[in-house]
Amino acid sequence: MGLFDFLKKTKNEVPYEKINKELDVFTIASLAMPKMNNPFLLDDQSKHPMIFAYFLGAMNHITQAYELKEKDKTTIYTQYLSRNFASDNVEQAEKLLKYSTDLCQEDNSRKDIVVGELAMKRWKAGGSMAEYAPMGLMRLLKT
Repeated sequence: MGLFDFLKKTKNEVPYEKINKELDVFTIASLAMPKMNNPFLLDDQSKHPMIFAYFLGAMNHITQAYELKEKDKTTIYTQYLSRNFASDNVEQAEKLLKYSTDLCQEDNSRKDIVVGELAMKRWKAGGSMAEYAPMGLMRLLKT
């Protein structure tokens, strides 16, 4: 085994496609319940900080689970926000990334972030309770 073989084995490839798919499926499942119960609930701008904090928590769990470096974490966040909340507009996604970062600093958002982290953790764990994990957003919005 040469030096270059060793370097290839120690470099971890980030499974962007897998991570993106997990986040997208979780997001669709999480947003489905509020849409079914009250189609206008997600349009209520007073609920947007809770929604973003919830999904920020889900992204936090994913980045921890995959042990991503800061650069990869930012890439995942930006791609996720662009696909799911900014209609693939990179400029808008960067604004949402800044908004999410600011939101993370607010004390009243910490609970919502933790709810999102726990929901994603349960979702990724699988098993009989996994299908109920995305209901965390619905419970959060009803409070």
